[in-house]
Amino acid sequence: MHHPVNPSAKFNSLNNPLALVILGALTLGVSSAILREIDVGPIAAAFWRVAIAVPILASVIFFQRDKATFRVPQGNIGPLVWAGFFFAGDLIFWHLALVNTSLGNATFLATMSSIWVPLIGICFLGVKLSGRFVLGLVLAIVGALLLAREHLSFSNAHWLGDFYGLITGFFFTGYLFAIAKCRSEQSTLTTMFYSSVGSAVFLLPVALVMGEVMGSKFIPASVEGWLQVLFLGLVAHVFAQGLIANGLSKLSTHVAAVVIMLEGVSAMGVGALFYQESRNWLDLIAVLVVTLGIYSVQSKSSSND
Repeated sequence: MHHPVNPSAKFNSLNNPLALVILGALTLGVSSAILREIDVGPIAAAFWRVAIAVPILASVIFFQRDKATFRVPQGNIGPLVWAGFFFAGDLIFWHLALVNTSLGNATFLATMSSIWVPLIGICFLGVKLSGRFVLGLVLAIVGALLLAREHLSFSNAHWLGDFYGLITGFFFTGYLFAIAKCRSEQSTLTTMFYSSVGSAVFLLPVALVMGEVMGSKFIPASVEGWLQVLFLGLVAHVFAQGLIANGLSKLSTHVAAVVIMLEGVSAMGVGALFYQESRNWLDLIAVLVVTLGIYSVQSKSSSND
């Protein structure tokens, strides 16, 4: 299938789809730490994350003076709406998981899209996966479990947060499929702009209702609070999610889902550096196992979709 040239020079300068998704996943893991410090409610943080990204993306499109970037192929209107919906759901449950269970549980369960994506591909899309891909997927999951082993504490106290983390994986699976469809016919900027608008529309009423029901703050109360949501919008969404969306134009969805498990590796690094989470030689082995799994699944001979 022909893929249109991306009008953004920023993304064109990085033309290795695997590298794009890897960098995006690592950045997402690092940025997740901000959610533990932010001074608004978890759903409000999700809303500001995409709402702040919308004018930034619109400005980039405007200064390119390419009105065609705003045009959406008729067949992509539905997928863009679904992308906005699924990403809104992903952010809602991901942010709730981060504040209701351990970082290890939330990260591991959220990246379970690495399982759901290939299963959906096999059952409904006619995707055929080789033994090498399955081996790589198993290695990546084992490595992720090793990384999260000391923080996986499935108990009655955390069951709701763990449930949120599991639901996150389902929503992110839908988002990956929708974004891959959009990227097959339009640029990263167009995809990111309209899907972000959609997510903001879905998130705003939820954030306002949650604020009324649970008493959580909707508007940051300080300059530091605004800087935190600005960081989420610019780094976590425009940069990290933009890299992943761009990589999906040429990288198969089920391979991307496994690569995104690297988010847990960067989250581990943040925990060790800033939250005094102890790490040892077994963590190094876990990182190597995840890397080996990703190397296996991204091989051209590992899948046929």
